[in-house]
Amino acid sequence: MGASRRATMAAGAVCGVCACCALSFLVLISCYALQPLPDVLPGGLLKLFEVATGFSWAENLVCVRRNASFGAQRSASLFVTDNQRGELLRIDWVGHERSGRYARPILHPASHDFSLMAGVAWNARTGELFVLANPRPSVREREHCVVISVDPFAQPDSPPASTYSIVATLDRRCLGDGLAVHDSSGELYVANQGAFVPRNGVVYRVDPRTGAVRAVITGAFGTDGAFIDQKRALLYISESLSPSHSVLVYDLRESRLVGRIHPRGVTALDDFTLSADGHSIIAADFLGNSGVGFSTGIGRASSRLSWSRSHVELASAIISGVTVPTSIRRGCSADPTSGFNEELLFVAEGGGLSEFSHDRRVLAFALPPGGLGFLMRETKARELADRPRAAPMQWPSLGASARRAAAGRAEPAGT
Repeated sequence: MGASRRATMAAGAVCGVCACCALSFLVLISCYALQPLPDVLPGGLLKLFEVATGFSWAENLVCVRRNASFGAQRSASLFVTDNQRGELLRIDWVGHERSGRYARPILHPASHDFSLMAGVAWNARTGELFVLANPRPSVREREHCVVISVDPFAQPDSPPASTYSIVATLDRRCLGDGLAVHDSSGELYVANQGAFVPRNGVVYRVDPRTGAVRAVITGAFGTDGAFIDQKRALLYISESLSPSHSVLVYDLRESRLVGRIHPRGVTALDDFTLSADGHSIIAADFLGNSGVGFSTGIGRASSRLSWSRSHVELASAIISGVTVPTSIRRGCSADPTSGFNEELLFVAEGGGLSEFSHDRRVLAFALPPGGLGFLMRETKARELADRPRAAPMQWPSLGASARRAAAGRAEPAGT
């Protein structure tokens, strides 16, 4: 989600009522007290631990694998955008499994040229890192959102302009927008929130080679999170403030919207991640102070998505005790001794009203041995076990003969 100045930026484009609503929304989420870290998730499966703190509004994050020459102990780094301060920060892992630790976040020099940073995505094939950002007026006269290609491991004292290049410019400003990259084509997809105005959300396709920008989905409500199932070429987009909490499903090969997922049991979906098999989503529920999981429906269909209509999925709480979570993403290192290994999930906290807030965190939790699929199955099993049993059916208005006739319509056991 965006920070307080996002509502100010949007106020000129929307009516006073919308601006007032946006301000009320920001005040609401800023009033959430920081929650103490729970030892385990109810049910005893997961532990949360702190990776870094000091953020104002950690917005998006992505794990980036380093070149092998850096050595196994530094095989990956985590990049985090601070939306409120317009910063891109890198968190490294120093050491090995028993003696390792997370280093203090390092400010990327490109941060000095931007007033807001939002979505961040990494192309695993090319090693390119992309970020959505609003330039400072001193850098660019037009303050429309730009997509920048960033040198991930630039030296902190490098001149800012030498560490990034602008690859495309959108026709509006960014707020808390999501970003995803299709590894095989290299194309980027931007989920623009549209200043939280109903039906003003847009999903853009961006070609970073030519700078071409095209709207592929319009009329959405608070489009926010973006994630691509690379194997199936399916783009998932969360509508963060839609009444139905929809997740849009867009087929990249056919260039069309093929379905919607309506998760039940959530309040507002922000950024999210997919399980390795594409069967499940774990999303940040930023108004629920939790992370939730639900099915994509893929596991019940073919290797390609076989439905072309809306369907409902029941969401389960996976983690709790986080403050205004904005993004959940997986680690990317195959090295089990790395603090960014593939069995870890990372959570960003937002909600600070000003750049002077310094209490938001990046947290992590480890998946159980069976991975995300096992976790989802266990969570569902616990929910079913905890569900109260239905009382025996009563027939207060029927006589004995009517009750026997009604009972006779039931199917025999075992059929």
